[in-house]
Amino acid sequence: MTDSPTSATRAQAQLDIGFYCTLLRELRIEVLPNVDMTKVVDTVPRDATLAVTSSPAHGVEGTLETTLALRRAGFRVVPHLAARSLRDRRQLAELWQQYVDAGVEEVFLVGGDQEWPAGEFPNSRALLEAVVQLQPRPARIGITAYPEGHPHIPDDVLHADLLAKQAHAQYAITQLVFDPEALLTWLTRMRSNGFVLPVYLCLPGTLRLDRLIRIGMRLGLGTSLRYLEKQRGLVGRLLTGGLRYDPGDLLDDLARRPTAAQAGIVGVHWSSFNSVDSVVHWVLARRESLGCATEGATA
Repeated sequence: MTDSPTSATRAQAQLDIGFYCTLLRELRIEVLPNVDMTKVVDTVPRDATLAVTSSPAHGVEGTLETTLALRRAGFRVVPHLAARSLRDRRQLAELWQQYVDAGVEEVFLVGGDQEWPAGEFPNSRALLEAVVQLQPRPARIGITAYPEGHPHIPDDVLHADLLAKQAHAQYAITQLVFDPEALLTWLTRMRSNGFVLPVYLCLPGTLRLDRLIRIGMRLGLGTSLRYLEKQRGLVGRLLTGGLRYDPGDLLDDLARRPTAAQAGIVGVHWSSFNSVDSVVHWVLARRESLGCATEGATA
């Protein structure tokens, strides 16, 4: 593949080390409820933030049990609340009280992967309206953003929901993203429409590409997968298991962009798929290579 003049010029631009180190300062790792607790305890620094997903396979209880176990181990934990997995406001209040008792102060809201809602919350917007009425209210609430769209939700609906939800949220986390142009085009458009929340980029660690491709296909990330294929010339090699994704490619690109393009991007939310050790090792190594300050993670 031949680089365009613009991409070639950008590749020669100097890295904005301050911006890069800011992205890596907070170690925020997403895990599944069946994560190996021993691996987490042995590998992840205690100043990290761990987010626990919600899925039909593990249910609300799976997220709760893993969150409580991680809290007992001394971690700051952010459970996912999936709208379509919750029956009603009573169940939400009872669940939240258990989180409060464990010292949880932050939640991340998603629509959920269930085909049919379990009760009164068909989507994350409906759930958010109930969450902000909880007592005590969560100190921080995160919401989802979709720079490359959603396979089942029209873009205009996604955009309207994001703008409506931001009044009650403190930050947004993107879907898994690999294409910097798609990300920045979306962010510029949303900022012009009044979107003001800080944004975390959702990135995988150094997963094997065959696994990453399978995950991306399941999540409907066709555009991203085509971008990876185009950039890396992976046709015929994606399923061999011999290649790994390098998140540094995207972060390097963003760190060479003008300051205006970087505005509002505050960190990385690492979707580890339970490969927590690879995420930790990559981040620590990249921090060291960049000469980032070694102070602990920030909330």
